[in-house]
Formats: sequence, C-alpha cells, structure tokens
Amino acid sequence: MGILKNKIENEEWIDLRKFCSIKIGGKGKIIFFPKNKEELSLLIREFGEKIIPLGLGSNIIFKDGEIDKIFIHTKNLKKIELFEKNGFFYIKAEAGVSFKNIIEIVKKYNLEGFEYLSGIPATIGGAVAMNAGAFGVEVFDILEDVEWIDNNGNIIYSKKEEIEHSYRYTRFQKDGFVFSATLKLKKSDKDISQIIKNHLIQRNSKQPLDLPTAGSTYKNPENSYAGLLLEKAGYKGKRINDIGFSEKHANFLVNYGNASFKDLMNLLQSAERDIKNLFNINLEREVKIIG
Repeated sequence: MGILKNKIENEEWIDLRKFCSIKIGGKGKIIFFPKNKEELSLLIREFGEKIIPLGLGSNIIFKDGEIDKIFIHTKNLKKIELFEKNGFFYIKAEAGVSFKNIIEIVKKYNLEGFEYLSGIPATIGGAVAMNAGAFGVEVFDILEDVEWIDNNGNIIYSKKEEIEHSYRYTRFQKDGFVFSATLKLKKSDKDISQIIKNHLIQRNSKQPLDLPTAGSTYKNPENSYAGLLLEKAGYKGKRINDIGFSEKHANFLVNYGNASFKDLMNLLQSAERDIKNLFNINLEREVKIIG
C-alpha cells in the first residue's frame, strides 16, 4: 500500500458520515481519489474485493466503529463529452459526473430521455452500477455502453446488451468498477427544461429532501410499492430516537439529528418483520449496508 499512498491522492481514517447522504457511520481506514483509469486500475489490482466505490453516497449506510475497507471516491473522475451521431446525441461521462451536470447539458440542447431521472441524487458511476431509476424510467433505458475495470484491473468496454442487469441491479454490484458510461438521447420537440422543472417540483413535494436521507430504503416488490406497504403497516413517520421513516414518504429513512446505526437497524428489522407478518412479503433493501 505504501507505494500507492505516495502515488495516488488519499486520506486515512476518514469520517464516513461525510461520505453518505444520511450522515451515519464510523471511521474508514483509507480513501483514495484516483484521477484517471490507470490509477483506478492500479488500485483494483492491488486491493480487489476490499474496495468500496463512493460517489454522492445517496444509497449507502455505514456501520459504526472502524471499517477496514479500501474506499475509492470518484470526485476526480469528472470528464464529460457530448457528440452527435446518426441523429442521436451521446453524453460520455466519467463515474464522478453528477446527474446535475447531465441536466445542464440536457437542458442546453433540449435532449429527451433523461428528464424523469433528473431528480436522482447520483453520479454516473453509482447510477449505472445500481441501474437507478424513477417514475418508470431506468438508466439502462438510455444507456449505450460502459467502460469498466474488472477485479483483475483490466479495462473493458461493454455494450448495454452485454451487461447483466435488472430492476435496481447490475453485475457491477458483484464485480467490476464503472469508469465511464455513454448515454444515448435525442433532440426533442418538447420543452425539456420545463418538463424537468415540473418534475423536480413534484419530486420535492413528495420526498423528504430537506433532511439527510439515503433515498429509497426498499425496492418495490412485484405488483406493489414498498412505501404503500410501510404506510399500511404504520411506519410512515415512525421513528426510533433520531432515525425514522419520513412523514412525507414512508420508504425514505431520514436522520432527524444525530441518528445511530443501532437505532437504524432496529427500525429496519422491525419494519421487515411486520411487513412479512402482515403481507407475507419479504422487503428487499435498496440501500446498501457497508461494514
């Protein structure tokens, strides 16, 4: 590790609360900030499965105490390129490019296809890895290809069709690190800026975006909605000390001040047990617990 610590920007014993949107967690051993695919490949070859990728941290929750993992943050991977081909517009973006950056391009050129993803607090890397989605649209609906690095440090290009994926899942959750991705959009006759504005107003009115949150807590079960099930079970607004399910949307956990990981897990386990008992449904977590 010594050589890589001298070659690649890093910090040791980080406060993990700074790297997740719900502001819960302990200390991380070391975090690297690679500047290019070569540095990223070196880290993956050295540390392999011990690596935890970090972007905006909007769907992860860290355990308390010391977490002996190698964290890689994508803040320096922000190159973005726009090109046109055969009547389509392609946005190629590195893993650390945020959806806010994509929105700026989409609005400037009035491009269609991204508008209903626009409110997701994500970077390209994390969004592709989890096949993020909202309002019936998923990232893979507009994905063209991915440049990624396997667990041996090899740099690979894959078309969308070659990548194992499904609802809120891709192969990158098991192996591989997304380095960049290309989105395929088209010029629109609609007023995309206005559609995005209306969409964000609607989203903000229904979700607790004024408090630290980890986004959607559970995946929607087949033919149902996790938020509706939680609400029927009495979990909308239910809390244990400073952690609770939002009063706006039952599928969103929020940190009301200084929430603890122990209280969070007690609340999750209680909800999962009650949903199973009431509806015979096993809720599957969308948030990832790291530790």
